[in-house]
Amino acid sequence: MSRPFTVDDLLNVNKFTHRCPWDISPDGGLLAVTLSQGKRRVPRDPRKGQENGAHIVLIDVESGEPMEPFSDLQMSWSGRWSPDGQTLAAYVVAEDAHACIGLWNKHTHEVTIVSNARIPWISNFEVPQWTPDCRRIVVPLIPNSRDTTVSTDIIVRSYIPGRSASDQNRPFYERRIVEKCVGVLDVESGVVTELAPGLKPRPLRAAPDGRAVAFLSNISNPVGRPHVIADVNVVPFDGLDPYTVARNVPVNTYACRFSWSPDCKTISYVTGGDYGEPLYLYLAPADGSTEPALVTEFTSYLGNRQIPWWTADSRRVIWLQKGSLYNLSIEDGSNGQHSQDLTGNHFRINAIAQRYGESILHTDDRGDILAHSTDTRDGLDYIVRIHSVSGETSKVCPAQLSSPDEFTLIASGRFVFARGKIEFDEMVHAYSLESGEAKTLFNTNPWRRGVAKPVRKTIEFKDANGRVQEAALFLPEDYLVGYRLPMVVTIYPGGQFSKSDRYFSEAQLLTSAGYAALYPDSIMEDDNPIDQIVGVTLPAVNRAIEMGFAEKSRIGVWGHSYGGYGVMALVTQTQAFRAAVANAPAGINMASTYLVDVNGMAWCEGRQARNGGSLWEKRDAYIENSPLFAFEQVEAPVLVIWGTRDVLTSAGARETFLGLRQLGKRVEMREYRRESHLVTNWSAKNTRDYYESVLSWFNLYLNEEQ
Repeated sequence: MSRPFTVDDLLNVNKFTHRCPWDISPDGGLLAVTLSQGKRRVPRDPRKGQENGAHIVLIDVESGEPMEPFSDLQMSWSGRWSPDGQTLAAYVVAEDAHACIGLWNKHTHEVTIVSNARIPWISNFEVPQWTPDCRRIVVPLIPNSRDTTVSTDIIVRSYIPGRSASDQNRPFYERRIVEKCVGVLDVESGVVTELAPGLKPRPLRAAPDGRAVAFLSNISNPVGRPHVIADVNVVPFDGLDPYTVARNVPVNTYACRFSWSPDCKTISYVTGGDYGEPLYLYLAPADGSTEPALVTEFTSYLGNRQIPWWTADSRRVIWLQKGSLYNLSIEDGSNGQHSQDLTGNHFRINAIAQRYGESILHTDDRGDILAHSTDTRDGLDYIVRIHSVSGETSKVCPAQLSSPDEFTLIASGRFVFARGKIEFDEMVHAYSLESGEAKTLFNTNPWRRGVAKPVRKTIEFKDANGRVQEAALFLPEDYLVGYRLPMVVTIYPGGQFSKSDRYFSEAQLLTSAGYAALYPDSIMEDDNPIDQIVGVTLPAVNRAIEMGFAEKSRIGVWGHSYGGYGVMALVTQTQAFRAAVANAPAGINMASTYLVDVNGMAWCEGRQARNGGSLWEKRDAYIENSPLFAFEQVEAPVLVIWGTRDVLTSAGARETFLGLRQLGKRVEMREYRRESHLVTNWSAKNTRDYYESVLSWFNLYLNEEQ
């Protein structure tokens, strides 16, 4: 008999760190991946640039044996091999210190900490950049000469209509402001040089010849502009001043879509892409001598972090779009579909095997691009070859992967490495380019085999609009057919969970505690979400009851962020739930959410809130879609949870607690000091308390005696 899955187990689960690229050593022998584990997380301090709970694991591609190169350090992430394969560079945190650069020697296994290279908080995909001669590493850096605190007691914000607002993206809450510059580390001497001060570079792209680095630098935005506006800048390593190659470029908030040509003469970049706007590809002379040239418009969306890739001869640019590779000829400007499926398999290309951030397209010894694809006729997945010149596409082997993307799909001369799953645990799979055989190289949580796993079922239901949707239903491992259980419904309006394992650990926790756990899909229309949430959630709940799995009088509901909004929308419109947990509920009062900052405005107008315009243009919609104004209808006890660093949802959490208390409703609020929006970033102590509190809340109100 398997033992129950506990909160301790949940904290012990290893997961691949979000958006943290893998890297393979040049000899193909060691694969560097970054894992995150709840029990390793400490109280978060964003001033120190830490990626909480992260640790690098090196996997021997022959034996599958793992090792931790930075095992004596508190955290390590974003490992990057030197071109000669002798050294692994990574961001590291020693005990209670600031994030900096760590170097691991492959032969001696010695670790060198470059503590004078202080790293600011950056996205996980902003990896250290080596120069080709292995002598220098380029990283974002906190200048030693800069003060990192807000020194003034008075902050003035001024806006003149028709002009730019220099404080447009400055938050309306106090926090440390960290300056950034380009840092160049001399590996042999340990000397760190600061370049481009004051330009706040992000992200960095080292030139293929190692003589310069390009980066985006955000500038002031016009009020109401949906994009971040940035300049594309270059800073040489020979002491010359930075210069600009493209000005006023609208970029997606998370975009890194620019790259060097292999001959270092041209920088390509993609503009736009947010809020459904068109995307455009530009080419700019890398010396800034002439204006950038528009070369093509993309007819469909590109991934946030996809860059235009160059062929090794600098004659073509290639990108992934609508399931195919496309290319542009630099010489004559012609462009069109590159990948050519001549076998009739109807391949949809999902991701290519490419070292993250490198602009030169990776090809194997045969001149082929390696990719993951889906045959649209039968839905099966494959590793495929795409010839870099002809575009001819052919199968290598079957490959059932979980979320293949440019962070986790990488190739050596012999294998394609990808993230897969067996049951519900993440694996590293290796697909042989010689035999086509696949093997599981690494299991993130082998200990989990002895723990109770839930039984998963997919149930269909018709929503209020007559659409057939699906829900994932998890039952205890020892479930007896015909026995009705208390059930917890986890919701996220607009989400599709029926085929996702995103919440599997929480489902495992709930089913081990004796609950059924339901995760319904909730496809919605473009507006009036509060009217739709009941219509896409209750039919799934009722279907689970009709099928005999759930007890009608013992149903709870749980949601995070927009899911917390969904929880409050449900309990104000229906009495179907006996208990509710709303974590970081956004949009409880749309007016206050709208005026948190510019991100709140964008969220309310055109994103999940779906109000379709400003507060003054759509006043009635803002009121009708705010659960706050129907709190008198709430009967279910509500547990409200939030982290005090989560500014966007702070108003929603407080309004929920204060409003329900004023109305005499049963409500409790748990505030976690210094914690952010995502529980997956919280300290181990607070994560434990969070899950224990949620379980206690449901145990209190969903037991049979109530």
